[in-house]
Amino acid sequence: MPIKKSPEDIQLAMKSLQANFEQILSQKMSFFSAVSLSLRQHDFTELPEIVSQAHQLAGSCGSFGLHFLGRLARQIEVNALLVRESSDSDIAQLNLCEAIDHFVKELNQDRSVVNQPVVKTLDAVKTAQDVWFVLSDSDFRSGLEAQLTTFDFTVRSFSSYADCKLALKERLPALLFCATKLADESLFSQDALLDCVVQNKTKLMLCSKEDDFETRANAVRHQAQAFFVGLPDTTHVLQRITRLFDEMNFLDKKVSILDDDLLLAEHYSWVLESAGIEVQVIEYPDQVVSDLLSFKPDLLLLDMHMPEYSGSEVSGVIRQYDSLSSLHITFLSAEYDIQQQLQALSFGADDFITKPISNQNLVSAVKLRLARNRDIKSLIERDSLTGLVRHGAIKDTVYSEFERVKRSGEHFCVAMVDLDHFKSVNDTHGHAVGDIVISTIANLLQKRLRRSDRAGRYGGEEFLVVLPDCSAANAKRLLESLLSAFKNIQFSGPEGQFTCTFSAGLVSSAGGFADSDTLIEAADQALYQAKHNGRNQVVILEDM
Repeated sequence: MPIKKSPEDIQLAMKSLQANFEQILSQKMSFFSAVSLSLRQHDFTELPEIVSQAHQLAGSCGSFGLHFLGRLARQIEVNALLVRESSDSDIAQLNLCEAIDHFVKELNQDRSVVNQPVVKTLDAVKTAQDVWFVLSDSDFRSGLEAQLTTFDFTVRSFSSYADCKLALKERLPALLFCATKLADESLFSQDALLDCVVQNKTKLMLCSKEDDFETRANAVRHQAQAFFVGLPDTTHVLQRITRLFDEMNFLDKKVSILDDDLLLAEHYSWVLESAGIEVQVIEYPDQVVSDLLSFKPDLLLLDMHMPEYSGSEVSGVIRQYDSLSSLHITFLSAEYDIQQQLQALSFGADDFITKPISNQNLVSAVKLRLARNRDIKSLIERDSLTGLVRHGAIKDTVYSEFERVKRSGEHFCVAMVDLDHFKSVNDTHGHAVGDIVISTIANLLQKRLRRSDRAGRYGGEEFLVVLPDCSAANAKRLLESLLSAFKNIQFSGPEGQFTCTFSAGLVSSAGGFADSDTLIEAADQALYQAKHNGRNQVVILEDM
């Protein structure tokens, strides 16, 4: 897990980047002063470098708060391209020289613009796990409270809007789950309550007896994050709440950046890290695939114009790898030409952000893309009952991790987890209760595993868990703590209350396995041994 950087660290890094950028501007001023003289002598040997340098400055100046200089650099680039197309045009040459002179003059005369502070730290917000209910059905409320409490949420319930509004004066929850109507009162007429929710950025989930367009539009108008019709299944609500908290805390959000302007890439990196996003800066295009496979980002910010390989070429290479096919690629470039942008997108990128971009807008743009990509991947990869990735996706995770440790020399563990006597749960209490048991262990895995770990529904009541950088002994301790927590959860069914256990088979990649499939088969053998030994236990393959 990466070390969280303090606001002070971020601010110091920003100041250092600012100082470095000022030095670069001084070097650029010397370069452009010299080439202006060469151009007037009809020496065009530096024209490609003029285009490259001006393009880079057009993107970076605005990001450091020097918007006017960025626009002047853009004029240099445009005029240099015109000269390149028609080098015999005296007017084009004159316009280019004037644009360069204007840039040098502004930079030379007004140094205060360069030295002003341009970066403000954007603090990442971590949210307490407070969930409040304003629901009329007491049985539904109590069942949901019991589930949430098991997963370390702090829960508080109200039977009226007035009571909730009064409590909001003392404390603010992270999430409010409300019925759209209580008795004869409508939630949408509770202006003071809803204003408080919106102003304090409390997440809102709604439960409605009506399923009409007006009610749903009202939900959108008041920024509801989820809308349930009738009394939803408690496990479905728990999944949605867990997902919302993951989004609020911005867990597991990773962004890679590839830009030939390393100073600007570092600037973007610190801006995003100040918002709680883990960032990898890739220095060399020919290392992009190995770096992406190792880091496993959710989003790649890719420059379009780079000296050795274009962004389009890099994007095309990335799309040749099946394991990177779902990676969201966004071009972040100072390219304004729509035709050029569309052409670049045809090589496999997903969308375009135009430089320069402010720090706040960069964070907002990245978060929006991360959230949308998460939604799409969830629909494609995740099991609807548990919210975990499906069979194919978790097998792909094992394969990717196996390939990673082959290169790095590290080790990881794989565990096969299976509910004990699950058939009797279905036979005694019905499949609906069985689904609750399955979704409960899935939620437990999501809540209690490390951030770097991955769990997937392998089939039926069987789950596959991937534990990177973890010894077999540590993995066993982790799984045994999960087992201890799970067997203490009380479930309710038509025949009364009951508890469940699970068995787990564990194997380490240190065992010298030929491939990822063999590793999974070994975990399955260890699971079989755990069942044979009496269930309700974790067995390591090497202990058999």
